[in-house]
Amino acid sequence: MKAKQAGGGLLGMFRVSVFIRRGVRWTLAALVAGAALAGGMAATSAPVYAAAAGTGGMDLLVQGSNFEVLQTSRYASGHWAPTRQLFKNQFFYDFTDVVQNGRLRLFIEQPSGTVLTLEQAEQKADGSWTTPTPMAGLPTIDATTSLPTRNFLAAAVVGTHVHLVYIGSTGQIMHTSERADGTWTYPDQVASGSAYKQDKFASVSAASVGGLLQIAVVDQAHGTVLHTVRHADGTWASWGNVLSQTGKPRYWGLPIRVAMAGFGTSLQMVVLTNGQVAQYHAVRHADGSWSRLGDINAQVDFNRAGFVGTVLQEVTAVNVSGNLQLVFASDDDKGSLFHTIRYANGTWSKAGLVQRATNLSSWRPSGVAGSAG
Repeated sequence: MKAKQAGGGLLGMFRVSVFIRRGVRWTLAALVAGAALAGGMAATSAPVYAAAAGTGGMDLLVQGSNFEVLQTSRYASGHWAPTRQLFKNQFFYDFTDVVQNGRLRLFIEQPSGTVLTLEQAEQKADGSWTTPTPMAGLPTIDATTSLPTRNFLAAAVVGTHVHLVYIGSTGQIMHTSERADGTWTYPDQVASGSAYKQDKFASVSAASVGGLLQIAVVDQAHGTVLHTVRHADGTWASWGNVLSQTGKPRYWGLPIRVAMAGFGTSLQMVVLTNGQVAQYHAVRHADGSWSRLGDINAQVDFNRAGFVGTVLQEVTAVNVSGNLQLVFASDDDKGSLFHTIRYANGTWSKAGLVQRATNLSSWRPSGVAGSAG
């Protein structure tokens, strides 16, 4: 729900299996005031504290290239809040977020020595954040064998519980859920009985659809995207090959990222590949059938919005009041972010450059995670 090149590491310069930092400390930073207005994207006229976006809005967390976690919001009016830095760290692998009962919650994968720890933080009512702490009940992950691609983590609220999925030490997808007392269930492997269970996955996304958890992953070994559903009894459907249902677009290349959002009993999926004009959208209907993969760029025109990079390397997808809002991160030297909306009637807004609406000049974005609630 977040590599310079396709299939790269946290950043292109950090394509490593192990990166060791000890004695890490997190710090809060001051609010960055002000926002810029340009390119048809509205910005706030005065500094506004970047708290939760509220009804009809989207909260956006941005990963900076120097391991900052940044926050901004797009309100229902179309205005953007000023961007501020929440945390800064020597190094971390990935993060994701959800809104649960009005609380914006952050989950992060933090290395320490030869292990990775899953940690959590949340935004308080006054807009400040708690310090990230380990998630009770979860084991650490062996960092000496893990494969640190981006999009290690994905989370979704299903009913009253938060579910988290992540790429484990051996490359498979692991799942945990939060109990009522705040502890987490011991991780289980997603769809462990399916034909793809030993594949190495490069990206993971999660969504709540019709009261069930749905998961999608990028499987670069087979050049495709896989999808599964967690049933109400806790069992998993076998991984299904999405391309066998949607068809393969002409300019497919190698898939690098997947993002999803639930809309009642249907699912909307976005897939990025390693081509310059290769961003695709599909719908999974309530009966399990899929639409064809449609060309997003043909609808939104990233070049018109200022895209000058080689690929769009990251994407987050959010259901905001029945419309799909997307934020893409570019691989260009500015870390340009692009925003667009697919409305409930199937039409699209033209892409807009987020940096024209909120001040990100102090940082170079490299990853995104959005949520609404």
